[in-house]
Amino acid sequence: NEKVYVSMSDAHNEVRFEGSGAFVQAVGAKPDEEPTSVQGHLHEMGITILDRTQVLPRHLNKHINYDVRPASPEVKQHSLSTPLGMAISRDGTTLYVAAFGSSTIGVFDTAELETDTFDPTTTSANYIKVSGGGPSGVVLDETRQRLYVLTRFDNSISVIDLTTRNETAHIGMFNPEPLHVINGRRFLYDAPLSSSNGEASCASCHIFADFDSL
Repeated sequence: NEKVYVSMSDAHNEVRFEGSGAFVQAVGAKPDEEPTSVQGHLHEMGITILDRTQVLPRHLNKHINYDVRPASPEVKQHSLSTPLGMAISRDGTTLYVAAFGSSTIGVFDTAELETDTFDPTTTSANYIKVSGGGPSGVVLDETRQRLYVLTRFDNSISVIDLTTRNETAHIGMFNPEPLHVINGRRFLYDAPLSSSNGEASCASCHIFADFDSL
């Protein structure tokens, strides 16, 4: 369809400090600058569509009301965190997105994504849960109606039957990592575990455990 889809996150790194909601004056700030504190609205997870001359960012979790903290329990059921690898159907109408921090494959109608008319509270009914944690790469086999998903937490491959949208197999690959490393990944990357809205995790700010000095 002559579009390019880019998985991305939009970090609020212009706000220096995370806090309890009580505003603080940033170190080195000018006297007339408004004091700020980040709470609940750290990142927005999205997909950007490149359409010739247009750059169209789409927030995947636009159902989140960041003014409500903590979010109600059902909010995270519709959220996707840390989108990474993607696959698109041959006819260009369906996009599959590996949400690393959600143990979920997001499934989107590309027309709704491009026009920003999708509603996460209803679109999420098409999302596919995978075991293992940390889905990062996807391969689509349309002939067999299968989706193969690399789950990085446990270094395995999940096989999804797209006719039923169910995981039919989870195949472990060789993994030399000690168990405490494997089990520890969720504490850095698992957004439903670490945020009430299901969008943010430690890795939202520290992408793949990097350090941004903020």
